[in-house]
Amino acid sequence: MTVHENTMQGLQEALAYVKGDKSKGRSSYIDLPDDEMEQAQILWRKILSLPDENRQQAVGYVDGLLQAAGN
Repeated sequence: MTVHENTMQGLQEALAYVKGDKSKGRSSYIDLPDDEMEQAQILWRKILSLPDENRQQAVGYVDGLLQAAGN
């Protein structure tokens, strides 16, 4: 499944969840040491400061990398 297809599936599931289909709810947690959490927060602030289109691309890249790594 491509990043785009995965994103679209996730958005469709999120919409279904908001509309009341609680079977579509899911979450995942990643435990990070404090120093890595600080780095992640800095990176997230940088991503949030990007224009919307670039922010969406950055999130897509990260999602793709996580999928490739099996996370």
